[in-house]
Amino acid sequence: MAPPSWADASYQLSPSSLTLSPSGARSTGSFQVRSTGDEPVAIEIRVTERQMDLNGRETRPDAEDDFVVYPPQILLQPGQVQTVRVTWLGESDLTHELPFRLIAEQLSIAFDEPEVEVTTAVVRISAVYNYVASLYVTPRGVSSNVVLESASHQNINGQDALVVQFHNQGTAHQLLTGLHLSLTSGAGGQTVTLNPEQLQGVSGENLLAQNQRQFTVPWPAGLPVGPVTATFDLR
Repeated sequence: MAPPSWADASYQLSPSSLTLSPSGARSTGSFQVRSTGDEPVAIEIRVTERQMDLNGRETRPDAEDDFVVYPPQILLQPGQVQTVRVTWLGESDLTHELPFRLIAEQLSIAFDEPEVEVTTAVVRISAVYNYVASLYVTPRGVSSNVVLESASHQNINGQDALVVQFHNQGTAHQLLTGLHLSLTSGAGGQTVTLNPEQLQGVSGENLLAQNQRQFTVPWPAGLPVGPVTATFDLR
């Protein structure tokens, strides 16, 4: 049996990203949860911090003290749409953008069904879908400042690889959309430029404010193995 796809999900959450201000009217925003299934669906909404390590792995401590989410739990009938309001309660005097996650979790609830006599073996699979949206609290005047800290060769399991490390020294997040990476060999001076298609897993990735990210890609064809210098631009 094939695993369920997102097309089979019984609800949808939108938008996928929302930005709030730390004070004023825009410190409140809203998401919409829409039932797309044929049965009632119970959903819980919560907000977490968004902490990311060098390899992009996230940890999500609870952030309930910094937000009011209303309603935090909803029961949607088929076709119903519910607006969920999110209000920032934290500090109003921020110096940099704060990243969070808004998570919609489907609750597994058994609704009353008429009793039937079962005469054969029955396998019931219930898929539960969770949505994770980006939520930012962004003060005025912030901006990203991404620098390429290093680019180097590594031999990983017998394969030549390029390891690059970016640092967002700015005060707002930056997506590496349209990333082009130019590499010049320290030996012969040859230059190779990688486009977004060649940088899958890097291009489009998110660098949170004041965070570092490290990425590994196969060593580029046509580039002598060894020390390189690198530059990048976002197009």
